[in-house]
Amino acid sequence: MNIEQQTAFDTLTLKGIALLIALKDTLRLELIALTARELAEIIELSKRKNNILIEFSENTFQRSTLLQSLNLASNKENIGVFFSRCQNLAAKNKYLANWATLEDTLRLTIDANAINEQVLKKSQKNIDTILSILQGKQANNILYDAKGDKGDYAGQSRIGKA
Repeated sequence: MNIEQQTAFDTLTLKGIALLIALKDTLRLELIALTARELAEIIELSKRKNNILIEFSENTFQRSTLLQSLNLASNKENIGVFFSRCQNLAAKNKYLANWATLEDTLRLTIDANAINEQVLKKSQKNIDTILSILQGKQANNILYDAKGDKGDYAGQSRIGKA
């Protein structure tokens, strides 16, 4: 393994960090749009998210390809092997710090996405409830709840007997 390969991997890592930061910022804006129910903004942010995810996927593929060219699999263990082969201690520490930043940023981005997902699910549930009311259905007339347990459905006993 030569210094060019190490530098290329670190450059890809830094690009991955930048993409994840952009994604995290987009998720923050998406959360604001979701809570404000701004449909046009949500659609625009969704497109932006999709483009960033495509770029991040390509970035991940490039890092994986670089590791494969060195006969290393793209997993945590082999990434450790990759860094252990670095002879320059200062460069190795810099590469490890950048890799740790990538992992931390990925974790934070996943958490931000999970929050947006929860807000979206809650909004969907509220919309379903309002729609049921507008259609003249009782909102609590459900056969099964989200956990799969018996719901509060007035016709439960008749359906159960059938």
